[in-house]
Amino acid sequence: MRKINLALGLALSAGLFSGANADMTCYAQDAPASAAQAPSFDESLLEIPDGESSKFYQDRLNAIYSSMSAYVKGLEDPSVATAVMEKANAAAKKLYEKLAFATDLDARAADMYFRNYTIGVARDGELDALKKFAADEAAKETPNQNRIDWINYLVLSATIDKASQDELPAIVKDVEEKLLKEDSLVPHTEEFLSLISMKDQKLGESLSKKILEAFQNANDATRKNIASTLEGKIRFNSLVGNEMKVEGLYLDKTEIDWKSYRGKVVLVDFWATWCGPCVGEIPNVLALYEKYHEAGFDVLGYSLDQDLNALEKFEEERKLPWKTASRKLSMEANGKDGKNYEDLTRYYGVNAIPTMILVGKDGKVIDTHARGAHLKELLEKEFPEVK
Repeated sequence: MRKINLALGLALSAGLFSGANADMTCYAQDAPASAAQAPSFDESLLEIPDGESSKFYQDRLNAIYSSMSAYVKGLEDPSVATAVMEKANAAAKKLYEKLAFATDLDARAADMYFRNYTIGVARDGELDALKKFAADEAAKETPNQNRIDWINYLVLSATIDKASQDELPAIVKDVEEKLLKEDSLVPHTEEFLSLISMKDQKLGESLSKKILEAFQNANDATRKNIASTLEGKIRFNSLVGNEMKVEGLYLDKTEIDWKSYRGKVVLVDFWATWCGPCVGEIPNVLALYEKYHEAGFDVLGYSLDQDLNALEKFEEERKLPWKTASRKLSMEANGKDGKNYEDLTRYYGVNAIPTMILVGKDGKVIDTHARGAHLKELLEKEFPEVK
């Protein structure tokens, strides 16, 4: 799923070499290296001497990443790289630490390395170390408040991430209090709520409603904007079993007549041509459309594309048989001829695409995650007569 807004808090469980792991998957189908050409990794790169310049450490970090990628790419069985990758991760962490606290780097670069390093520390659950970084920074003559705020965010994210079910209610109460009082944590509200919801959906939903009410009545624009997004997410989470609002303009500038879809099973697909996973879903949807359309299955695309020429060209080349609505055209029409279409992405808190919602013949939502094989299973249940 292509994220519109990236949740850094959810990255705490990812390794420094997540990119290398991706290479392992991508290159699994490459032609295997012969025994004579079996790749090797130069482990001398993992020796990290003290007292070198920041440039030395930057070059060493880049060399480790580059060499590891080439090493994994050349392996017939990438899983054998695990031991070397663990050593490389440890070396990279040391390099990030040196660069994070370097005095010969410009502030922007040092802060970037500081963030990367402290994400790793949070991922490893070293919360006392993070708190010490914050205390040391606060004790300086001129503290870097951005670093202190960042560490506070990481500590709270990691605390939620590591919490047991028994510990979670007290932590949720702490999160609520901090979001109401500490401005620096407010931009991360959705991340905290997502982390909590993954551990306990009911606690997450309860806190979301409390924060929504508090932020709606706040005086600052940041909290009010987040409240608007939360309101959409709450609507989205309540969709199953209820009717869905769909309005706006199709790409040909005609108006969506949502009532005309009643009696059909409809897939409402929030997507864009620039979204790889969205495009990747199209062959599956086309095959299911061909199989079930005559029985009463239809698709309504809701495109987030800004380049409408590119969208039109894409639809022509792919010969998409269903109609596509345009968020851009719908929003541009507002205020003209009495039009006031809802921005459906905001109305339903859609911040990741593809988001694919299956609506039943009665107009009530069946499923809000109707993708891939799951969509096929859902349609088989809706159209048991089609073989």
